[in-house]
Amino acid sequence: MLNQNISRAYSHRVTTMQRRVAYHNVMFRSILGVVFFLLGVTTASCWGKEVSVAIYNNPPKIFFDKNGVATGIHVDLLRKIAELEHWNLRFVTCQWQACLHAVETGEIDLLPDVAFTDERSWKFDFHKVPALISWSILYRNKHVSINSIFDLKGKRIALLSGSVQSDYVKELLENSDIRVEFVPVKDLDVGFQMAAEAKVDAVIASQQAGDMLAERHGISDTPIIFQPVKLFFVTKKGRNADLLAAIDSHLSTWQEDPQSIYFEILQKWGRGSQSTLSKMVLAGLVAAIALFLSALTIAAYLRRQVDIRTRELRNNAKSLRVAATVFQSHEAMWVMGADQRILDINRAFTLLTGYQLAELIDKPMLPFCLGHDENDFIGRMWHIVTETGQWDGEVQIKKKNGEMYTARLTMTAAYDDLGNITHYVGTQTDITVQKQLQAEAIRLANYDSLTGLPNRRLLLEHIQSSIVTNTDNETTFALLVVDIDNFKDLNDSLGHDIGDQLLKQVASRLISLAESLDNVARLGSDEFIILLQGIERSNADAVIKNFSQRVLDTVNTRFDLTGISYHATCCIGISLMDEGGSPPQDMLRRGDLAMYQAKKNGRNTYCLFSAEIENAMNFRTALEFDLRKALQLQEFSLHYQPQVDVKGKLLGVEALLRWQSPERGVVYPGIFIPVAETSGLMFSLGQWVLRQACKQSVQWQNERPGRPINIAINVSAIQFRHPEFTENVSMIIRETGANPELLKLELTETMMVDDVQGTVQKMQALKRLGFSLSLDDFGTGYSSLSLLKRLPIDQLKIDKSFIKDLLVDASDVAITKSIIALGSALNVEVIAEGVETFEVRDFLSTVGCTQYQGYAFGRPAPADQLQY
Repeated sequence: MLNQNISRAYSHRVTTMQRRVAYHNVMFRSILGVVFFLLGVTTASCWGKEVSVAIYNNPPKIFFDKNGVATGIHVDLLRKIAELEHWNLRFVTCQWQACLHAVETGEIDLLPDVAFTDERSWKFDFHKVPALISWSILYRNKHVSINSIFDLKGKRIALLSGSVQSDYVKELLENSDIRVEFVPVKDLDVGFQMAAEAKVDAVIASQQAGDMLAERHGISDTPIIFQPVKLFFVTKKGRNADLLAAIDSHLSTWQEDPQSIYFEILQKWGRGSQSTLSKMVLAGLVAAIALFLSALTIAAYLRRQVDIRTRELRNNAKSLRVAATVFQSHEAMWVMGADQRILDINRAFTLLTGYQLAELIDKPMLPFCLGHDENDFIGRMWHIVTETGQWDGEVQIKKKNGEMYTARLTMTAAYDDLGNITHYVGTQTDITVQKQLQAEAIRLANYDSLTGLPNRRLLLEHIQSSIVTNTDNETTFALLVVDIDNFKDLNDSLGHDIGDQLLKQVASRLISLAESLDNVARLGSDEFIILLQGIERSNADAVIKNFSQRVLDTVNTRFDLTGISYHATCCIGISLMDEGGSPPQDMLRRGDLAMYQAKKNGRNTYCLFSAEIENAMNFRTALEFDLRKALQLQEFSLHYQPQVDVKGKLLGVEALLRWQSPERGVVYPGIFIPVAETSGLMFSLGQWVLRQACKQSVQWQNERPGRPINIAINVSAIQFRHPEFTENVSMIIRETGANPELLKLELTETMMVDDVQGTVQKMQALKRLGFSLSLDDFGTGYSSLSLLKRLPIDQLKIDKSFIKDLLVDASDVAITKSIIALGSALNVEVIAEGVETFEVRDFLSTVGCTQYQGYAFGRPAPADQLQY
């Protein structure tokens, strides 16, 4: 009943006021014209400094409308500031990157809508009070399903070139091991158009611009929200400090007053205009005030009439605001009397909370709280409202059914002409989903989605915190990089689901060892990090080694992976905080270097970083760089070492690779070949050797007709296993015109292990091309009689390690005789390498080996220096 009476009273007042406002419109119009004319003259006379402003297309924050007029949130704010500061604004259109460049070079004074980054702070000056708070949202084509960042795998995503979202989202997805294709655009409108036309799957934009463009182009938003940012006006470094100071001054004042022009502008571009009734009331009130002030200076007889109308409109407007607020708003709102007891609520409040007016009327306070200090909080809130006129903040509210939700609450006091509080108006918005999305965005940005462990981003913060904590000389901390051995094999053989189970169980065990989630992280794939905190420096080595062994034992304990019993091992690289407190990235890098060294040492072990490890890595990195350059500049050459029979007759030569570096001098194969094998250069290098040897064979054929020289060419396992090896060999033969019957390919035993059937087939293909095949370094690798019987080889080559001490070591004699006998049984030739004396040759001859290679018959030399 009370509600109906209030409603009827409010409706009557609305009708009465509408009539009065219409009655006075004609009379006031002429007076307002005189006032605005006088104000215009005054303003024009005071107009001063010209300020150029860059405008790019990012509605609703900043853009040109269809009439070519600059508009948007930032523009409206700047126009108001310019009005107060007597600036003359000149707007210049440009695209985002061009706008940044124009401000950086000083061509333009101001650029709005710029997020702060460390990199930009070197180029631009920012003011202190942010003009706007924004966040980023991912929008999708309506036919593409995207519910989490994991749905982005393989997607094409458009984003504004050079924007703060660009680096952030790339790092976020990289840390989550999600591969996407980014499509940079110069204008967000273009990106949304591409999404609408399915040229990209999704587009990233700030919330303000994105919501407007999504509606315009008919695409949908997603639950993926991230990176809240503060937006500023910027100017060239070291210039226009007065502009920034003025902007700060006005923004600071406005943002403390919820009734200021700042919040009017935000409401204009955010939730839309007030109801038609409220707009009319506010317009009438402002007009009445303006008429009142004008009448004081124009005519005495009008002053009294305007004063009467103004007071009447004020009284009516206060009542109307209560009615409009309560009954017309879509937000949950309520009105309280001066005694702080509830008078009325609107329908949106009932829909949100479940409470009816009858349950709350005349109650002293609504059922909400802030944390655990509810009573103290409510008292402080009322004190702030009565002193300042307003309070707003986030609160926890319990619905009638007991369900809790998070709301943004605003309490505002309403005053009469004498400044006495007559009512309190409360407004609340349910932000539960928004808070959950923000929390999820923070979680995805800082934690690994599979294991729940901190990711690289958060780990670096923890390392930095540990560096600060351990600045004294008594304690230190260590960083352990833990890499699971052969994890790829597990994934490939049993599937990624089983691999994921292992990673989660490893993470759980490491947390138990480290005693805190904050001390363990996952960097991706099978690599984990442990921070070992608070180690006494005097006992650091023993503590670290003991803990590392515990990690090895923990990982090596049996895992149950959905019924599959699995034993894992790991390698651990250890980086200790140095006295200088190196940056977190350096500690991670040193830990990685130590971990790779542990793998080289045989796996299932740990290695403490040392300067020698870093020096070796630096040497290898520099060598790889020079090796790539050497391939391009043709710094390599081939030397040839003779192969002879028992009488010294030349049977052929072996082509041996040499590198004469302009900077390093002679670099031996034992140094650069391992680097070539691990850096992906071995196939290219091997093909170069084969091509050069073929060219030399053709040259010798032309120079020595009727006296052919066979050339033995080494083939690495990596080169041989390349899927295009046989085709490339055939192509080189065709291009050079070499006779493959004069060429022998030397293969190693180790390449026969992984794929016996494929190896045999590839060797048979080479035999069909005409090549002879030799098994190099025989006896040092995988030797299987059943395998040897299947291999289409023409020669066994006794490794020089058995020849070196042949005259004094009985074991070498036995092995050498066995290889010779095996060759005879297989009906293949046997040649011994590393023969440095004729005594060794004579002994080999007596046991049945009649082909030799070594210093006794000639050192490797360029082709033109060959003595045979």
